[in-house]
Amino acid sequence: MTEPILVVDVGSWALSAAVVLPDQLHPVREPVTGAARWPGSATLVTGGGRPRLAVGMAAEQARDQHPRQYVDGVRRAIDANAPIWLGDQLVNGVELVDTALEAIAGEARRVYGPIGRLVLTAPVGYRTHDPRREALVAAASMAGFPDAEIVVDASAAVLDPMTLLEVPEGGHVLVCDLGATWTATLAQIQGGRPVPLSQESSGSGRDIDVMLAADLRATLAEWVEPAFAAGGDTSVRANLHALDIVRRLKHRLADVPEAAEEVEAGVAPYRMDRRLLDQLTEPATRWLIASCRAVIARAGLVPGDVAAVLLVGGASRLPGIGPALHGGIGRPVTRPADPELAVLRGAAAWARARSARAVPADPPSWRVEPLSWTIPGGRGRLVRWLVKEGEGYRRGTPIAQVRTADDQVYDLSAGRAEGVLLEQRVAVGDVVVSGAVAAHARLEPASAERFQLAKRHHLRVAGDWLLMPDRRMLVECARTGEYVKVRHIDSGALVTELRPGRGAGRAQVALGPGHQLSLVTWDAEGHFAVWDVLAGRITTTFSDVHKPDAVLLNESEWRLVTTGEGAASVGRYRRDVATVWDLATGSRIDRVVGEDLPRRFAGYAESSRADAFAAEMESPDGRLRAAALDGALSVRDLETEAEVFRTDLPPGRRVSTAFCHEGRHLLARTTDDEGTWVDVWEVLQPA
Repeated sequence: MTEPILVVDVGSWALSAAVVLPDQLHPVREPVTGAARWPGSATLVTGGGRPRLAVGMAAEQARDQHPRQYVDGVRRAIDANAPIWLGDQLVNGVELVDTALEAIAGEARRVYGPIGRLVLTAPVGYRTHDPRREALVAAASMAGFPDAEIVVDASAAVLDPMTLLEVPEGGHVLVCDLGATWTATLAQIQGGRPVPLSQESSGSGRDIDVMLAADLRATLAEWVEPAFAAGGDTSVRANLHALDIVRRLKHRLADVPEAAEEVEAGVAPYRMDRRLLDQLTEPATRWLIASCRAVIARAGLVPGDVAAVLLVGGASRLPGIGPALHGGIGRPVTRPADPELAVLRGAAAWARARSARAVPADPPSWRVEPLSWTIPGGRGRLVRWLVKEGEGYRRGTPIAQVRTADDQVYDLSAGRAEGVLLEQRVAVGDVVVSGAVAAHARLEPASAERFQLAKRHHLRVAGDWLLMPDRRMLVECARTGEYVKVRHIDSGALVTELRPGRGAGRAQVALGPGHQLSLVTWDAEGHFAVWDVLAGRITTTFSDVHKPDAVLLNESEWRLVTTGEGAASVGRYRRDVATVWDLATGSRIDRVVGEDLPRRFAGYAESSRADAFAAEMESPDGRLRAAALDGALSVRDLETEAEVFRTDLPPGRRVSTAFCHEGRHLLARTTDDEGTWVDVWEVLQPA
């Protein structure tokens, strides 16, 4: 991903947006208030010329003047799959969402410059081929983004990096998204991606606000009833003001037990406390728990099969929701910081993976140069040609774009050779089928290459990475010993996780007898523990009488040596002491006194020597060689001696590389003072 991507979470009554760059996420703030969320409302402004739609704070400011030409969410008409009346004019959902997207995109360009692409969120209930999804795509196209992509909100919530969720491949997570609409969704991790399995929704958020507004009206009837009963614009305006007040008070009750606000000058303030809020939300909470159980049962599971419950959306701040869900489902409940922005952050993470959605051209099997592609799902509708007939292109250049049934847009790239596009055989809007010839090109034979590498993952931690000697799994370890995670190389998905607890202060991953993946932890007082990572249990514990200064491991002998400065006296002088321990039994083997002791223990090291990363490595089939040298990671075809891949490396950082056991993926590990990261590329083999 190199071009800026605008991500917009189109909520029921609020929108949030951000511009995504490879390593940064910039919020697009509402220009009037500077808030991270935009009001999702729209007002049809009439008078003084042609009627026009105002959105965001402009709509809120025009609301009192035109209350019957106001709607509190631009998505309302799309949700209903029907146009709505704003005053005496019928407005469809595509117009409303298009106006909001144009306003947000305009602000994003004003602050951050040109925008390349757009990603929208959609409710999980908008299924494939749903006309409501098509309406969102049409609105995006009207706003200047014909290649806009859609990610469903439940999947995006799971991808939010601030949830700190680690669900293993095949595991399940329950997403409760509580906004104007309350939705319970069961998702499963498939190929490293959260895939919704079943969901239920209700209008509980709006219902609660309506009940609170009714309570305000009843409580302050002596003062406010005349406005409510007046009819016309006055009555509509009173209802809208009441909803504003109760929403603000409801959100404040997340932090205080009671809140109050004046309706207008000279009128007693309306008070709301948690008792009233719990009473009015109790039916919605019961519905939520029942729906959670229903979507779990529909998948043939029981609550114990769910790894976690993820709570997002503005109403997730309601004080009683989290404890009620935990009690009703019996699973841990996670609510990230700023839960109303969780879907936006997750959609941004999804957008960053955009480079993985590029499909290289299938290599031609005869000398006529047809271009065909293997489309995910078997087919997709052509969005546009990016290279004109008669135009030349370089290898890897996107030639066209297709939209699959789930509204993901894929670049159809040129593959391994440069060439000139001679003929476009599919018209925009028609279907591109996997394997069918979509274009003809004249290739430059000298530029044809036998290999391509496509970036798949960028994994960063504050600890260390180890590649298992069989090069099948990556191991991530926090330097504090707080956790060890084992991951698949191809998907980055979690295989297993060990969390020894917060008592450990330092840790080292090592391979014990029989290549058993182990973790050795210790604290400042000299208490050691040896863990079997895959089994998740302690195998040995022991304690040194001296506080450890240095800790070294010998994996072949399965021993540990710990040294302590000034731990022993020889005459008038203080000397270091080193203690050698058997890691299999926890027994002390030897005690040595002297100076510069670490140098005297050959075969001992501060990190695992079983790590498969190296400065240079050949692929398992002997066809490629990767080397991290001279400020670059380079891959060469050993048969032709041609360089088939090159990427610059950050200066002053330690880099090592490796191929996985099958040779299908190239890995590069980079280390600096702040941590370590691993980049993974897929090696696209020749036909």
